[in-house]
Amino acid sequence: MSSESAPSRKRPRVEDGDRERPSNRRKSDPRKDDDVWLSDGSIVVVAADNVAFRVHKSTLSLRSEIFRDLFSLPNADEATAETMDGCPVVRVSDTSSDIRHLLLVLCCGKNYYHDGDALIAVPFETLASLVRMAHKYAVQDVLDHALSRLKKFYTNDLAAWQDPDARARYVAAKDQHALTVVQLARLTNTPPLLPTAFLLCTKLLATLARMKQGVPVALGVSSLPVPDQLTIISAREYLLHMCAERTLHLLAGAPCTACTTLAVCSLTREAPLSSIRDGHAFPAPPLFRRDVLQPMAATLWGDRWHMFCDNCREALTEADGKESKWVWRNLPRIFGVKLDRESWPSLPADHAT
Repeated sequence: MSSESAPSRKRPRVEDGDRERPSNRRKSDPRKDDDVWLSDGSIVVVAADNVAFRVHKSTLSLRSEIFRDLFSLPNADEATAETMDGCPVVRVSDTSSDIRHLLLVLCCGKNYYHDGDALIAVPFETLASLVRMAHKYAVQDVLDHALSRLKKFYTNDLAAWQDPDARARYVAAKDQHALTVVQLARLTNTPPLLPTAFLLCTKLLATLARMKQGVPVALGVSSLPVPDQLTIISAREYLLHMCAERTLHLLAGAPCTACTTLAVCSLTREAPLSSIRDGHAFPAPPLFRRDVLQPMAATLWGDRWHMFCDNCREALTEADGKESKWVWRNLPRIFGVKLDRESWPSLPADHAT
């Protein structure tokens, strides 16, 4: 074998800067955070994305046993312990965007929920970060406050659920955030968040994607565990049937017994069915894509709703409300969530799940 083709037996040259053991190599200098860098801080917490927070060790140790234990871990080699601006460095696996929210509360007194007496609509991502970090670092009061605000949006009260504008005063959330709420509810063992979060997930559900290892994967909710996906698929089909059943109840509810314009109300009642027979657009399909708990009667008749007499409109609205309340009471059962009446006040006393 020629010398040109034989592998070289010489060890590759090592530059002076590479002579350190891998475990002792200097990490790239962290970037100081713009919001949490206290000039008199005693320790530097570095996030996974190399953003550094200078804070008071005593403050974090007092609020969190996890931080206290983390700060008390001995350094294997004091001579090579990482420091920054004269402070010891502790590295954590969290992203800077996540841990910043918690440190702003613990170290800077940040109030995410009120500006004086005025409510603040907390961005969902901020609230989710607070829940994750407060749970991880066992800061119970921060966790309780964050979950309490989350429950204002993913509520256990039907009247509050039917007023999305009022709920939006507490949390700035979108339908797709319900996927994260399911995960947070599982993480923190907060099942009262699940019924409405699952309900919103049914709106995200699209057709089934390809089979994955013999299990159907549901588009729109594929980030959830398969059992939760199957729960959402099954519940969506049930809720579609409920929409159809509610439509039939409403069609049978007019004219009411106290109708004052029998001929007009009878003709008005037939309008949706006539539209189907004539091949025209019918407002029912959009109902099936709506929140099943929102009022349905006025949407069903659209522009013709005002043609009913006052008594018929009142009777239809009342019947519609009863149907919504029935679905709401049974929502935990529909999604297989075990709750008691304290967690879900509308739950019948003899039907606790």
